[in-house]
Amino acid sequence: MYRGDGGHWHEYTCDPIGGSFEVAISGFSNKVSWLVFCAFHIGKAVEKTGFGKRVSLALVGSMGQSALGIGYAVCLAELILAPFIPSNTARGGGIVYPIVESVIASLGVDPHIGEDPVGGFLSFVAASANLISSSLFVTGMAGNPIVASKAADIFGIEFGFSEWVIGASVPALLIMLLLPPFVHILLRPKLDFTNLSQNIRRQHHALGTMSGQEYRLCATLLTCLVLWVGTPYFGIDATVVAYMAIVILILLNVLTWSDVVKNHKAWDTFFWLASFIVLAEQLTALGVTDWIGNSLSRSLHNASPLVCTISLSLAYFFSMYMFSSISSHVVAFAGPFFAAGYVLGCPPKLLTILVALFSSLAGILTPFSTGSVAIYASQGYISQPKWFMFGLLFSVLSLVVVFTVGLLWWKIIGWY
Repeated sequence: MYRGDGGHWHEYTCDPIGGSFEVAISGFSNKVSWLVFCAFHIGKAVEKTGFGKRVSLALVGSMGQSALGIGYAVCLAELILAPFIPSNTARGGGIVYPIVESVIASLGVDPHIGEDPVGGFLSFVAASANLISSSLFVTGMAGNPIVASKAADIFGIEFGFSEWVIGASVPALLIMLLLPPFVHILLRPKLDFTNLSQNIRRQHHALGTMSGQEYRLCATLLTCLVLWVGTPYFGIDATVVAYMAIVILILLNVLTWSDVVKNHKAWDTFFWLASFIVLAEQLTALGVTDWIGNSLSRSLHNASPLVCTISLSLAYFFSMYMFSSISSHVVAFAGPFFAAGYVLGCPPKLLTILVALFSSLAGILTPFSTGSVAIYASQGYISQPKWFMFGLLFSVLSLVVVFTVGLLWWKIIGWY
């Protein structure tokens, strides 16, 4: 029984078994879960065909005439692969990391000597580039669709692939541009290029010429990119595009059904992401998100909407220190901070893009924030205390770019 309007008592029927089960599996019908699931299989095709490695080697081979050149080659490799591989760990750890380690070895760095400026430079650049590229696309990191989903639930705005790219492009690309010279100033590496070209040629030779599978994959990826960017014009949902891509890749024999079944990373992410989505939805449905949001908003109730937006985003950014997983950080805090922004009257798209960027960019604060960062940090080329220091310094640079160039860009496109 519960008391409704007018003080009258009403009977409420609870179905704890059936209702709980229905809620528990609701995340598996969420299109966000399926978008990430399909994107993982597209990433598997990139890895299986060797196309991702070919792109990375080509970039390093053509730009690897200086330390900055190699740094920018790694950044470009991450940017090219990010829209199609939604796991930053799979992309950074599975495709780009082996290339980076091979380059480090070719430059004469002994992996057993501990700290090294050359290894440290490439490791920190690669880890940071992985996070920046993750912030640039809604499909760049598994937690990004949750940000878009919570923005839709709380603000009622559509924040799809094209909106995300438009909003993130200017500040994220500028941060990426500043990354190699900034890290170069910090570490001042001295590189020996004697064996690098030979190593790259050897790996290129092992790959051989581009196969028919790679050409078919390229055509599919370009089609996906066009349809994703043109979602407002074509009216085809991003999840439908990704699902069609999987079917086409199977029909073209780029992927087999066995590849789909054995892609344990895709299935694993599908299950935990669907569960996280249910958790996030229930936190909102049960009022927990609103309660946290209202609590946060009380300390800022006299501030202007822009000041509130900047303050909330900064608090969200540095709260990453409390987490060892980017996705967990997103699930725990994106909803409450959006709810606080809603109460305080923050510009919806401005707060959304700030949370979208900071969900990934904040990962550089610690050497354990996500799998890809942990892989690079564990090599020991940079000590953990220095990683924390470098991470904080690069974070300050990123925040300066976001709150100057970024705010100007978002003002131009009318987001506040």
